[in-house]
Amino acid sequence: MAYSASIQVNLGQRSYEVKIGSGLLDRFGEVLAESLAPRRAALITNDEIWSLHGGRLGKSLDGSCIRYQKITVPDGESAKSLPIAEEVYGQLIEAGFERGEPIVAFGGGVVGDLAGFLAATYLRGVPLVHVPTTLLAQIDSSIGGKVAINHPRGKNLIGMFYQPTFVFSDVDVLRTLDLSQLRNGLAEAIKYGFIWENGPLDYIEEHLDAILDADAAVIAPLVRDCSAIKARIVEIDERDRGLRAILNYGHTFGHAIETSSHYAFSHGEAISIGMHFAARLSAKLGMVDESVVQRHDKLLTRAGLPTKASRVNIESVIRAMSVDKKRQGGENLFVLLEGIGRPVVRPVPDDVVIELIVELTGVVH
Repeated sequence: MAYSASIQVNLGQRSYEVKIGSGLLDRFGEVLAESLAPRRAALITNDEIWSLHGGRLGKSLDGSCIRYQKITVPDGESAKSLPIAEEVYGQLIEAGFERGEPIVAFGGGVVGDLAGFLAATYLRGVPLVHVPTTLLAQIDSSIGGKVAINHPRGKNLIGMFYQPTFVFSDVDVLRTLDLSQLRNGLAEAIKYGFIWENGPLDYIEEHLDAILDADAAVIAPLVRDCSAIKARIVEIDERDRGLRAILNYGHTFGHAIETSSHYAFSHGEAISIGMHFAARLSAKLGMVDESVVQRHDKLLTRAGLPTKASRVNIESVIRAMSVDKKRQGGENLFVLLEGIGRPVVRPVPDDVVIELIVELTGVVH
């Protein structure tokens, strides 16, 4: 088992390790047995992930004499809903799962959010283990304890903070991702580059082609560095009351695009559009010069990510932002930039936001 990194998230009694490396799935059962020694585990996954990687994970659990029940959920954001959660609760109850038996999130960000929500609420809390299988989940959503399901009126409105027992990121599984999925995660990696001093921005610009080719030797350091940044931010601000807000760079407008389009855009695509919007808003407010905006657009375009949403419905976007968790005092809070690696969080009046949307889309409000 070759670890390229082992990152500790230091949160007192809630501390845990993020294990990153190549060939880890074959040893998952051994690590789970050492950590929790469970009789069995509930594996939350989807059919595609299981068909690609389930054999290796199941074999490793069998080898450690850990029984498991595979529970498959739909692919996509539709899985993060109360009806799907209720259906899975029923399966857990029927199988008699007990408090010491973990829920394992085996999939991407959607599976991780749903499985985390289930683990936090079933029997008032059972152990949670993340085995993320997408770049997005490995560098972002599996770390930090944010778990949630969606409401028809907004993304991630029903949730809580619930830290995992450990995170197990095998970079080999990223080779099976299609290009759109890699780009989806790359958007969040680019986000780290713009918000963190000495972040991975230069690395991504230099190695972009190899990253998009899913070269494990290049992706492993990227997963390590992004995971380390996320860990440090979470340690300082676990409950999202201060520094952690900078992780929402591109997310205020991005989440509104996701919701208002009924998830026609992937998360990474929406966040890419949101970062372009945030950079433009920063420039509009006189916080950065045009070169910062151009660096965004050049890298996002090279990565094959969108910077604009065509045919956007302004009213729907505004409605989506009006129920955003980050709204404060009647105004949306945006993460903006005073320079590369220098994020700030500030409220922006709705009329300024609407004016920029109109400028970028040409749609009259």
